[in-house]
Amino acid sequence: MEQKNACLEEMKRCLEEQKKRYPLMNGEDIVKFAFQGMLGVGHLIESKTKALEWLQKEMDGLEADPEEILEEKISTDWIRLNLRAAKARGIKAEDLIDPLCCSAKMKPLPFTRQDIYDFCIRADNSEEMKAAAGKVLDENWLPRHSAQYREAYAPAYRVMYKDYREFRQER
Repeated sequence: MEQKNACLEEMKRCLEEQKKRYPLMNGEDIVKFAFQGMLGVGHLIESKTKALEWLQKEMDGLEADPEEILEEKISTDWIRLNLRAAKARGIKAEDLIDPLCCSAKMKPLPFTRQDIYDFCIRADNSEEMKAAAGKVLDENWLPRHSAQYREAYAPAYRVMYKDYREFRQER
């Protein structure tokens, strides 16, 4: 319980940083943030080969941006790794695939979808948030960034377990 509480406190701090960095965040984006911060990424990688192909294709289509932040902490256990910033630093899809696969195998703290809902409602008890957060209670539903967020910020990142971010960088 102590670990979960520490994670929730860290997530509150990280969410405030996210809101400052991305002022157009709305309820959908907060739900996605909480989902990733609590549940990690175990639901995303089924095949290392397919994941590498998908990641390579995505990175090939991105313009490298050395001005962007490489990583953003989203909880005590998880970070978002910015693919444009990674590309600018010479980090390739091949460098990321093992850390991503290891991250997918990590067992996050025992948070539930109800915990995600509760976190979001504590962050913002508005009707908009209740509607956005309510979707997370459906076990088949997966979050997405809002259209507004995608248009304004063009998110291109991967969520990784914090201890797997040590990867080889090309010089």
